[in-house]
Amino acid sequence: MAMRGRLLRLEGGRGVLRDQSGEIDIVFGIAYNGIKAGDIAELLGVVEGGVFRVAEFRVLAPAVDTWDRGDWARFNADASGLRDNLTLRAAIIDAVQQFFSARGFLAVDTPILIRGSAQEEEIQLFATEYREGKTVEPVFLAPSPELHMKRLLGIGMERIYQITRSFRNGEIGPLHNPEFTLLEWYRAYGSYEEIMDDVECLLVYVAEKTTGKSSVFRQGKQIELSSWKRISVHEAFLRWANIDLGLCNEAEPLFLRANELGYGSANPEDTWADLFHKILVEMVEPELACLGAVHLVDYPRQLAALAKQKEGQPAVVERAEAYIGGGELTNGYTELNDPAEQRRRFAQTNQRSVADWVPADEDFLVAMERGFPPAGGVALGIDRLLMLIAGADSLDEVIAFPAVG
Repeated sequence: MAMRGRLLRLEGGRGVLRDQSGEIDIVFGIAYNGIKAGDIAELLGVVEGGVFRVAEFRVLAPAVDTWDRGDWARFNADASGLRDNLTLRAAIIDAVQQFFSARGFLAVDTPILIRGSAQEEEIQLFATEYREGKTVEPVFLAPSPELHMKRLLGIGMERIYQITRSFRNGEIGPLHNPEFTLLEWYRAYGSYEEIMDDVECLLVYVAEKTTGKSSVFRQGKQIELSSWKRISVHEAFLRWANIDLGLCNEAEPLFLRANELGYGSANPEDTWADLFHKILVEMVEPELACLGAVHLVDYPRQLAALAKQKEGQPAVVERAEAYIGGGELTNGYTELNDPAEQRRRFAQTNQRSVADWVPADEDFLVAMERGFPPAGGVALGIDRLLMLIAGADSLDEVIAFPAVG
């Protein structure tokens, strides 16, 4: 039989060969001049007593002295788990596809190069150009497939999902990478209620398929994914930050209240959204960690350019984010399908500097004017899901080649 892989060790006619499946001890029954540790080789022989006895060999790629540095060292360090996490990533994506296929969702693909955006102030896009002869057209890398997927709802697709690469500039750290893998799905004639149910069922399914159990270990404790709580943003801020968002719906009163309470990170030049997110991270998310698996629901209207207003509550939209052990995993909502309101919101949120300005997606707005069904939709970061199931603390542990900041 033949075995191929990299020779990890070789001394006194004995060594270790590694391939994708693992490692095996080897013994040369012949002279082994011309082969050394680090070489990628083909070995011919037999397995006896768990040891591969080499009768012939052929070096396929000779190693240099530094073969065990760089990529090899990073992926094969005993404590990193990165190599195993690549296998786990494939298993998670396979489980996600099985989950949606079994529920009648259609897998779709949409463009990564886009001409316009959803006018979300907190998201910076990567800009590039399309050139044809003397024609130069600005285009951007899609931060999500959202707008094109909603256009598919408009032509009659009712249950769709997509796993794709997405890009956001200015985001790098333990929980952010400029390029990442995103799962999005949409249900026509649904709302964020059905989407939250989907999230719960999906996470249990994926965890059981990949680990054999419906719980994950995070923040020092086991968290059961089949048991969820829900809390509104208003209640969370009131309970844990001592801030009534109903009385602080502009930047100035929110800053004054934060300053009064001694939140040192609050600055007078911060926007309302800046202040909200600082308080969320500093005061609310640590408390969410104590709740295990929880949906944070019903966000202020300032934070949802594409979400539907909650009936009877004009200051609130039907948006839900899933948190597990204090870490955000999903962002979903009942989709806005009122074209006049969508145009108004796009115009209102396009307050960026000229350097960062990105045109609104006019094709999306025109498609909405022709009719979008009511729907629920959500985005889930595959990389963060992998972190959760692998018990990792940083994206560096689960992304093969993360960006260098």
